[in-house]
This record gives sequence, structure tokens and C-alpha cells, in this order.
Amino acid sequence: MEIREVDLGSIFAENVTAKIIQVANQGMGRTAPLQTYPESVPQKGPTAGRYEHRDAEFWTCGFFPGSIYALIERAVKYPGALNIPSNLRQNASDYLLDLGRHWSVAINQMSGRTDTHDMGFIVQPALQKDWELTGSKECLNSVVRAAHALASRYDERVKAIRSWDVAINGRYSITDMDTNFLVIIDSMCNLDLLYYVGHHKNDQSLINIATTHANTILSAILRPDYSSYHLVNFDPSTGQPKAKMTNQGHEDGSTWSRGQAWSVMGFAQTYTWTKDIKYLDTAIRCAQYFLSRLEECKERWHHPMVPAWDFDAPHENPQEPLRDVSAGVIAANGMFVIHQSLQALTVSTRSSLVDAKTDFLDLALQIVKQTLDMSLDRDFASFKASEEIKDGESKFQVKESGFDAILRNSTANNNVHAHKRYQDHGLVYADYFLLEFGNKLLRAGLL
Repeated sequence: MEIREVDLGSIFAENVTAKIIQVANQGMGRTAPLQTYPESVPQKGPTAGRYEHRDAEFWTCGFFPGSIYALIERAVKYPGALNIPSNLRQNASDYLLDLGRHWSVAINQMSGRTDTHDMGFIVQPALQKDWELTGSKECLNSVVRAAHALASRYDERVKAIRSWDVAINGRYSITDMDTNFLVIIDSMCNLDLLYYVGHHKNDQSLINIATTHANTILSAILRPDYSSYHLVNFDPSTGQPKAKMTNQGHEDGSTWSRGQAWSVMGFAQTYTWTKDIKYLDTAIRCAQYFLSRLEECKERWHHPMVPAWDFDAPHENPQEPLRDVSAGVIAANGMFVIHQSLQALTVSTRSSLVDAKTDFLDLALQIVKQTLDMSLDRDFASFKASEEIKDGESKFQVKESGFDAILRNSTANNNVHAHKRYQDHGLVYADYFLLEFGNKLLRAGLL
């Protein structure tokens, strides 16, 4: 499958579906609600190639079920994009839905959590998609519940949603919620949940909270050049920032590449709901900053469109910097939303926002192209032929890959003070946003 001479076939290959089912089948042997969810895949060491799991309540729990639902969307709406053996095609959507719902039991049950701001990441990839594809009222109710749970973390004094209750690492311990109010740039990408439910339920309060939070991020977390801090600690009594720092990036004043990617996607999403040009302008400026840092690397190392884990971090090997593939694919998703938004504007409005030569679709495609070339794991999975399946086994049996993730070379957290420092691995949300990028192109009729 090709667009603008960029071959994206590997996003839709049999390997992708087989790898997701390879991991999903393992969960079917455990009783729901599942207690742990896949997060990262080490590339070295005794557990290399296999997903390391985190507790079900960890913020990444929604992305693996979301990957299953990305395949369900293809099976239901774009069957030509689900490249699987013909004998499996007739039952693919039913089989995948069984997997997706088994993996979603815990997520439905935790949809009322008020102890985290990550409710969008937790419920939207699977539960919102289930509602949209099947009409499941249970899933819609969970999505609505999650939005109200997220809104409960809003504080009118700060005019923001509290991201974290505490922040503890080897450098600082911030635990007193009465005197600290922690907000991270990632929060921009959970606002979509508030807008979605606000519009579904005609609840203007949810919409207002989302927009107010976006304004606070714009003024307090983005720098004048539209790069982003990771974490800002506000004084809840005054609403003013007390400290601007990092938790996962290199240092407080550096630009953590995934944080910058969250800003691109989050402000682009906010524009799609509000149609306020300032949010599209902000998304564009955040994207231009991201791209300018990639441009700096064209003469420095191979695959320069695959971002380093932090744009300002030193590298042990200047020719082989530590990358974060997840930052690239998240930014590519945001750039595609920007591209779509620009197409709907008049020529004069569009030209006031961005140079006519800037093509965000092409730039997103180049990021994904280089990501696939550099980081696609090439130990491919596939489905067993009928004659290889034993009596009583499901038809969806996989010739397993030795590496559970689709992509390599992500970095979850390489901050020197982190309690868990881990890098250069497969990562569940890198895979999810890769699949989601492919589905965005399908929805737009570009593939």
C-alpha cells in the first residue's frame, strides 16, 4: 500500500496482525479482568523479545487492547487492508472482537478512576472504538464515566487538570497535594476524551474544562519558541507555576522529544473540536519546532527523521544516538491531523498559518518511512497453514516471532534520576500509534 511513493505495506502486513494475536492469545489463557498489561519489549538481556508487563492500573494499559481494536476497525470497515490468509478472513472480526473484549474487561471496570489524568489513554483506544464499531452501550457508558472522572481532577484556581498526585524520583519527592499541583505536557492528549463526551452528552462544562486546560498549557508549559517543558508544578493557592522541570527527559531545560510530540498531537486535536485557529497555529508551531530539531540531524546520523529520545541530550555514540521511535510516530499522527485541518481552510487563512511549501502529510510520511526502515522488527510472525493446525486448535494459530513488538528503538524513560530507567526497546504505544497512523490514512481515503 503506497502513498506519494512511500510504501506503507508493512503497517498492514500479515506480520502486524499475527504479532498482535500472538500476544493477545496469551491473555486468553488468563481470567479476566487481567491483572497486567504489555508495556515494553527489551532488545537485550534474558527477557529479550518478550513483553514486560505492568500492573493493569498503569497508564499504558489501554494501548494493547487499542491495537486489537485498530485491527477490528480494519476488519469491519477496510477488509482489504487486513492482509491475512483468505481462510481466516470470514471470522477475523469475530475472533478479534473476542480478544478485544477479553482484554477490555479490566478497563471497563477501572473507567471511574479519579487517581489519574490518563483516562483518555486508558479508555479511548479500545472502549471508544468498541462503541463506535459495535454500538456497545456498556463501552459508551465507561467512556462517559471516564470523562467525568478526569474532569474531577480540574482545579479552578490553577485552571488545569491535575496530571499526577505525586512525583518521586532520585532528585525530588513531591507528595503534598495541598501545596503542589503537577501538570505534564502529555495531558494535552487526554483532552480529546472531554471534548468527545462533552459533545456526545451536550455537556458544556466538560468542553470548557478541556479548553481552559489547553490555555494553561499554552501559557505555562510551552516555551516562547514552542518547545515544551515536560512537567510544571503549580502553587494551587495562587495558580502560578513554582517550578518547571522534567521527569522523563534529559534535564529541566531540554526538550524531551515525546513530550514535544504530545504537544503537536494534543493541540491539533484541540483545534479539531474548537475550530479556534490559535490552537491550530500552536500545533503547527510545535510541529515546526519538532521538525527543525530533526533537520539539524540530517548531516549527523542516519535516519534523521527518527528522533533522538531528547533533542538536547548528549549521546555516548554521536553516530548512533539513543532514539525514541514512539515520539516520531506520535508526532506523525499529530502532523496528519494538522494536514487535514489545513485542507478545510481558505487559501488565505492557510497561507497565514504556514508556508505553502510546507506539506505536513509528506513530512509525516517521511517520519513513518524512516521509522519503518530503521526500526521495524524483521523477525516476522505469520499464521499457520491449515495443515499445521492440530485438532481442536483455533484457526488463528501463529508462527510466532521472537520479538513481540512491531517496532524497536523506543525509549520510555532515560532520565538519570528515574527509579526505572529503560531505553531502546519495543513499546506498546509506539505500535499502537503506528497502527493508528495507518487507520487515519484509511479513514481519509488515502489508501
